[in-house]
Amino acid sequence: PSPPSASGEQEPRGTNLLVEVIDQGSGIHPEMLPRLFHPFEQDRKARSFGGLGLGLSICRAVVEMHGGTISAHSEGVGCGATFTVRLPIAQCQRSSPSEQPAQGASGEVAETRPRDRALRILLVEDHADTAKLMRRLLMAEGYEVVTAGTVAEALAAVERQRPDVLISDLGLPDGSGLNLMAQLIARGQHIPAIALSGYGTPTDLEQSRAAGFAEHLVKPLHSMDVVTAAIARLNLNA
Repeated sequence: PSPPSASGEQEPRGTNLLVEVIDQGSGIHPEMLPRLFHPFEQDRKARSFGGLGLGLSICRAVVEMHGGTISAHSEGVGCGATFTVRLPIAQCQRSSPSEQPAQGASGEVAETRPRDRALRILLVEDHADTAKLMRRLLMAEGYEVVTAGTVAEALAAVERQRPDVLISDLGLPDGSGLNLMAQLIARGQHIPAIALSGYGTPTDLEQSRAAGFAEHLVKPLHSMDVVTAAIARLNLNA
């Protein structure tokens, strides 16, 4: 197939910038179109190439953060696809230094706490894009979220942040979520915990429970409702 083509133009009255990316690839099944920008959504062919189904949901989040919209159109499988982005150019003005959001030492924009008594979650995920999106979605639910990408970072974060809940991927660069739980328990730090894994056999669930995880969620997650329901089942207020 030919490579994708892109075009850009200013819409009448100069209010929006229109960008279209057109490809002649495998196309999109009509049933998939309404869910295309949902987190963790992939069709069968896309799953065969790996990934987590987060690329388009991250694109939508970035576009919407700039006040724009993104949409997709395809006549069906084998017919290619067109992605359209509209961005309001009237809002694209440079802010003064005093208007710039505050940044932490790492350069990341500081985020305000959703509410005074928000539940604090430590999210341990080594895939940067996944961690960013899950953090944003959890914060939208009213949680305070701290992230870590390794077992070592997670142990340090527990000492500094004292999280109420731990959500951890089981596959980490310097160990596993099972190792993390073992070290926390050995330190006497018993935190209600949820495991994230690409595997969900009865043996996998049994290993997670034996390690100390109260919940085991299988990726890809098709909705954040699955995560919030698991948090609710922890009975933190009991």
